Amino acid sequence: MKTRWDRGAATAELIRNIMMATQYVQDHVIHFYHLHALDWVDIVNALKADPKRAAELAQSFSKWDKNTPAYFSEVQEKIKAFAASGLGIFANGYWGHPAYQAAAGGEPDRGGSLPDALMWQKEIVKIHAVFGGKNPHPNYLVGGVPCSININEVAAINSERLNLVSRLIGQADEFVTRSTSPIC
Repeated sequence: MKTRWDRGAATAELIRNIMMATQYVQDHVIHFYHLHALDWVDIVNALKADPKRAAELAQSFSKWDKNTPAYFSEVQEKIKAFAASGLGIFANGYWGHPAYQAAAGGEPDRGGSLPDALMWQKEIVKIHAVFGGKNPHPNYLVGGVPCSININEVAAINSERLNLVSRLIGQADEFVTRSTSPIC
């Protein structure tokens, strides 16, 4: 017969595993989209691409509902505004280098998931805040986690917070599974 301590330890281990898996997925998305993708994609080149062609290319890789000409036109407008602002920290980048060759018209598709990945990664870390008290570097306490689990307590891990975690895991699964980038 399992004691209350055994059940608590099993629950704490499950929570730590969820936090570790979340960190693993978030880390891979950040490394791919925000660190490595910029070595493969000339973001400014997206201004010359055809959003309809980009949507067709993206649809050949994924049936994600964002793979539409309207979405890629929206991405183009964001990039246009970013380019007009001077490209921020990327102003001295090597945009336009011949090594950045992509399929004709495909740049909005290749760069299209970059803004989504940026927005997604700031949401997924909320799981660490719920279970680990903070992000980055959530707390992993020996024998448990820093928050109590009590469905009726406002400051504890309660049903509202567990529903948030469930939603965020669902969104992570959708993003990673349906991401539009053909360079994945």
